[in-house]
Amino acid sequence: MTTLFGSLTRVGSGFDLDFERILATDVDDLWNAVTDRDRLGRWMAPYTGDLVLGGTWHALGDDGGVWCSGTVTECEPPHRFVTTWHAVEESPTVLTVTVDAVPEGARLRLHHEGVQSIYYGPGWQTYLEQLDDLLGASPASVTDPTRAAGAGWDERYGQLQPEWEERFGALRD
Repeated sequence: MTTLFGSLTRVGSGFDLDFERILATDVDDLWNAVTDRDRLGRWMAPYTGDLVLGGTWHALGDDGGVWCSGTVTECEPPHRFVTTWHAVEESPTVLTVTVDAVPEGARLRLHHEGVQSIYYGPGWQTYLEQLDDLLGASPASVTDPTRAAGAGWDERYGQLQPEWEERFGALRD
């Protein structure tokens, strides 16, 4: 059975997603991995723009087209940033990322509020597993022992999607 990590909460007409990863690195390295365009491209997607206070950014798809954009509304390096998150054809949402030191390394907390799409659950889990691969997941992080090493994004997303859809469906009823 696939292990899901992260929590989903119904809030009004939308949902909030919360994820926590503990990575075998330090705060500065983790901060760099989540705010540097080149490093984001290694575990998430190619980006243009800047993840600094007031900076605007665009996430690019495989075809080079923009699939999401935003503006950083709060930034406290190397510990926290808040950005608008506007995926194409969706209502804008808010993403908050915090980084802090823990005895096992550095902890990343990701809070995505106001999502409507069921696709964010498996999407974020897949991306964060790729970040685990890049930086090394601490033994304190929940991981999926059934996850095949080297699985591509599409393959892993497809494995996670049915169970995340079930989670969303249970909260919609």
